[in-house]
Parts: sequence; C-alpha cells; structure tokens
Amino acid sequence: MYAKCGDLEAARRIFDMMLERDVYSWNSIIGGYCQAGYCGKAYELFMKMQESDVRPNIITWNIMVTGYMQNDDEDQALDLFQRIEKDGKIKPNAASWNSLISSYLQSGQKDKALQMFRQMQSFCIIPNTVTMLSVLPACANLVAGKKVKEIHCCALRRDLVSERSVLNLLIDTYAKSGNIMYSRTIFDAMSFKDIITWNSMIAGYVLHGCSEPAIHLFDRLRKDRLQPTRGTLASIILAYGLAGMVDEWKRAFFSISEDYLIRPCMEHYAAMVYLLCRAGRLAEALEFIKEMPIEPNSSVWATLLTACRIHKNFGLAILAGEHLLDLEPGNVIIHKLLSQAYSLCGKSWESPNMTRHEKEKAMKKLVGQCWIESKNTVHTFVSGDRSKEYSNKLYSWIERLPVNVKVPISGKEPCIEEEEKEDISSVHSEKLAFAFTFIDSHCTPETIRIVKNLRMCKDCHETAKYISVAYGREIYVSDSTCFHHFRRGHCSCGDYW
Repeated sequence: MYAKCGDLEAARRIFDMMLERDVYSWNSIIGGYCQAGYCGKAYELFMKMQESDVRPNIITWNIMVTGYMQNDDEDQALDLFQRIEKDGKIKPNAASWNSLISSYLQSGQKDKALQMFRQMQSFCIIPNTVTMLSVLPACANLVAGKKVKEIHCCALRRDLVSERSVLNLLIDTYAKSGNIMYSRTIFDAMSFKDIITWNSMIAGYVLHGCSEPAIHLFDRLRKDRLQPTRGTLASIILAYGLAGMVDEWKRAFFSISEDYLIRPCMEHYAAMVYLLCRAGRLAEALEFIKEMPIEPNSSVWATLLTACRIHKNFGLAILAGEHLLDLEPGNVIIHKLLSQAYSLCGKSWESPNMTRHEKEKAMKKLVGQCWIESKNTVHTFVSGDRSKEYSNKLYSWIERLPVNVKVPISGKEPCIEEEEKEDISSVHSEKLAFAFTFIDSHCTPETIRIVKNLRMCKDCHETAKYISVAYGREIYVSDSTCFHHFRRGHCSCGDYW
C-alpha cells in the first residue's frame, strides 16, 4: 500500500522489519521502486532476492522488465527478458511478452510492439486478451489495415472475440485504419453493448466525417436509456458540427449538466468552438472562448486558428496563434503559421526567444513526409526527394497528372500552410506516394491509404479529389490535423481541415 502511494521510505521500513519475507513481499517492494523510477535500487533488491531463500518468480522478472522499459532503458529490459529462462529457470509467459508490447507502444515504438507480437507467436506463446488489448492500438493507423485483420483473425482462432473489451477495441482500431464498415459489422453483431461500444462506433463515424449515422446512433443510445459519458457528448457535438446543425446543439450544450448530470469539461468546450468555427461564426467562437469558465487550452486555440486559416481571417489568426505560442512556445509549426499570418497582414514578425541556430534547426523539422503500405512493406516518401531508383518515373507521372485529371492551377489567393509551396524541384510527399501507387498499373489497389506528418496543402487536397474521380479509387489520407476520405471527387472533411 505504501509503495503504491509513493511512500517508499515507509514501505522499505516495514519490509526491513519483516523477519520472514515471501515472494509477495519482495515483489511489492521491487515493484514500488520500479514504479517510482528507481530501477537501480529495484535491481539491488532483485539480486538480494536471488541470494535469499525466496527465488524470483515470473512476476518478479516481469516487474523488472516493465520497470526498465518504462524508464527508457530498453537494453537492460531486453537483457533481463532474455535471462528469464537461462538464469531464472522459468519460461517467459504471455504476461512477459505483453509487458514488452505495451511498453513499446507507450513509448511510441509501434513497429517494435508489432515485432514483439510476431516473435511471441513464433515462440508458440498463446496470446491472451491482454495481448490483444496491448497490440491493437499499434495498428490504429491507415498503413496497418492488413495487420488489424491479421490480429482479428488471431483473436478469432484463440476464441478471444467473446471478450467485449477486445470487440470494442476492434471497432475503434478498424475505424482508425480506414475500415469503418468492419467496425459497424462488429458493432451490429454484438449481443450486448456497453457505453464504450457506443462511444467507439460514434467516434469512428465522426472521424470519417459521417455525421448522420453518428447522430442516429446517439438517438438510439438515448432511446435505450443508456447514460452518455463525457466522451459520448464530445463526439456528438463534433457530429452536429459536421452536419452544420449549430443552433440545435448550441441550445443543448448549456443544458448538459441538467440533462445528463455531466459538467462540461475542456473537450466539450473545444468541440463547441469547432461547431461554431466550422459554420464560419468566428466572432461568436471567440466570444464563447472568452466566456469559458475554465482557461482555454491549446486544442481550443488551435481549433480557432484552423478556422481562421480556412475563412481567411488573418487578424484573428494572429490572436489565436499568439495564445497558442504562450501555451506551446517550443512548437515550431505555430511559429511558422504565426509568421505567415503577420506577413499576410502586412507586418513583420520574429519568433521570440529563439536563436538563429534554433530557427534553422526548427525549419528542418518541417519537411513533409508520408508513409504508404504496399505488398506488406511500408514505404516512406519525403517532399522533394529524388534519391529512389524509380524517382524519374514518379516525377514523370506527376508531370502528366494535370493533363490526365485537369487539376486546376492553384490560385494566388493568400493562405497559411505548414509546408513550403511546391516548385519543380520540391514536390510534396503525398503526390510522390500517389505516383508510386500508379506507376505499376497492374498492381494499383482499389483503396489507397497514406499517413502524413504535416497538414495537407490545398493543392494536394484538390489533387487527391481529382485522382479519386479520374482513376476511380478511394483514397484515405491521415494528416496531422484531419482524417480524409476521398471518393468520387469529394472529401469527408468537406474541405474543412
């Protein structure tokens, strides 16, 4: 209890006073030090435990591995993991592998999490529910659509799909990997749905820009007398924003506490700002922000800044950008956008508190990159890159593109973009990815899925719309701000992103 509450001194005093210690005593104190980040002290106790009458069990080893992983000492964690069977005379179990998978995922190393999942199966360790819940979030992106299906099949073979938590996560992961119909199939087949099930499906529809089915599900939820959660209400505000039903939900927002016994929090206020901004009611959105009973966070100001970019209100963009800069002074993209906003208002601006070296270093980070999966391999494209052996084919295809699909030449209207404008030598990464999928006409997939690190520019967005018409393809692009689904010349974002 003391260890879990962070009072290691009290925990250690009791541990040292004990005349007899069992494996639970050792695991509790070792786990406490690991949880607090003192892996060195935990390791000392771990070594003493091996010299005592009580041998470490698999839980002890797993605690140590997890502790080192959570404290960013991957090498030591892997070394311990490999020593479990040799030194501990114990075979690693599913929990051992799960600890590595979840730790890699928490540190953002999705590829290594999936690699561990594959190794786990090659060692004939049977995945369990925790494995599924650990590995599926690693596939919640557009380039991992096939992997989601593989893991789903694994769950079916292991009879793990009877677990509602696994099904809920599959609904969420399929939606994020661009397969909303799979999500709905699982949702409809579930005999019992909890509020997480409903939330996952509603959020999935909102992600895909499908406001009507999201609102319909919300109505069904209320008819079934299920109590919405904070997440439900945040998603449905966004859905009403997508549908342009501003006044309907604006009235409902102020009765959330009365109708649902939920006090609005930051995510609800941010969703309301989005609702107003998407409708072009920027002055009303700003007034709403000023009257918020809690201090607006970066997501609120970022929503307003996005709206200002789209509706060409550069004066208000400066206001939103400056508030964002106060909250995130090290965010390079905000510096770049704010500089453009000032320039479009005829004013000069210098990034505060940044040296010339920091500015040059920061600008290098704003290179557009995207990723696309083909034949079980993820390919990376960088804006302006000509290093690939087939680059000439890519650029040749792009040069023919305006003729093939009649992409309009971008106008000279003022705009704020994260990426530098294209020229002959610097084509944006998503166009290179589009070209890659079409240079071999015999292997072009019906659906193209791309992940990008920056916001799509207007020209690339228009290009994707026209490609979807000219080549009859469905295109999904997940950029830094939005999830786009291009189909028959239209985008799910409604040209608002």
